[in-house]
Amino acid sequence: MNSTVCPKCRGRLEPVVWAGIEVDRCLGCKGIWFDSLEAEQLKTIQGSEGLDIGDQEIGSQLDNITGDIQCPRCHTKMTRLVDIDQYCIWYEVCPKCQGVWLDAGEFTQFKDNFKPKGFLGRISQVFRPGSH
Repeated sequence: MNSTVCPKCRGRLEPVVWAGIEVDRCLGCKGIWFDSLEAEQLKTIQGSEGLDIGDQEIGSQLDNITGDIQCPRCHTKMTRLVDIDQYCIWYEVCPKCQGVWLDAGEFTQFKDNFKPKGFLGRISQVFRPGSH
């Protein structure tokens, strides 16, 4: 990583590895930086929501930051997008390197948005390990 500074709170980013995939998590606000496609890969891996150790309330407050949010990888101005499904998630994407910034609590919601919906989704949640 070229810079070890959080694009939201200016805290230091530390590398964290899950299932052989390295992401960078802020020591301050606990937001997570995913290089291109890492969030997509990790959302399919059982238990990867364990990366998301931050307080969702703090993450929600950081959605209100105004001004430009700079990519921690290449320092390009990131684009703010919204994922609307089960949860409404505001997140930032770098148009140059395609990295994704998710505030604390958002990766867990991102994974929940990915779960199958409808009858099959409810069945899979009933029969998941530890639900009995």
